[in-house]
Amino acid sequence: MTPSQQGFTLIEVMVAILLMAVVSLIAWRGLDSVTRADQHLQASTEQTETLLRALNQMQRDINLRASVELNSRDDASKETGLAAVTVRSSDSKGFRLDVIRSAPVAGDGLQRVRWWLKGDNLYRAAAPARDRYPLPAAKDGVVVLSGVSDLQVRVWEADKGWRQLSGNRREDPLGLEVSLVRDTPQGVERYRQVVGPLR
Repeated sequence: MTPSQQGFTLIEVMVAILLMAVVSLIAWRGLDSVTRADQHLQASTEQTETLLRALNQMQRDINLRASVELNSRDDASKETGLAAVTVRSSDSKGFRLDVIRSAPVAGDGLQRVRWWLKGDNLYRAAAPARDRYPLPAAKDGVVVLSGVSDLQVRVWEADKGWRQLSGNRREDPLGLEVSLVRDTPQGVERYRQVVGPLR
């Protein structure tokens, strides 16, 4: 090679290509890591939003409960009182919450709303609104939250504080605490919603 000729030797070119390959591999792994983290965060955010929608809807149903004295006629034509909020919880029958609430459109009367747990799904059903008794039953529920492995309810009693509702039914409790456990791809998550005072 004469002094006037300049350039790279084959070894220098191969070393440069090897360094570029190593840098490209490191960059690809970093980008893949960022993409996976983004997908994980998006999935977690969607699950949290679904949970918050469900719990906020439950709280809204309870907050819109009927505030007037509810009366209905039983089969013997005697007036009987109806509870605006009735909650049940037992190991065998599961969680159930019945609410008689104001209709979404003002002036349409009242409607029955039911929440219940079946399997690992939390359901909600809302009956059509009506301005006179008897109110239609809430049927044809939709799944509002899935992956619920456990749901516990406690009610507030003025003399005793929070009491576990296990195998019991309570009408118009002073306060309500719903604790649920969800199995998600990110692991087991626990949530608690407190609603009250209800009087």
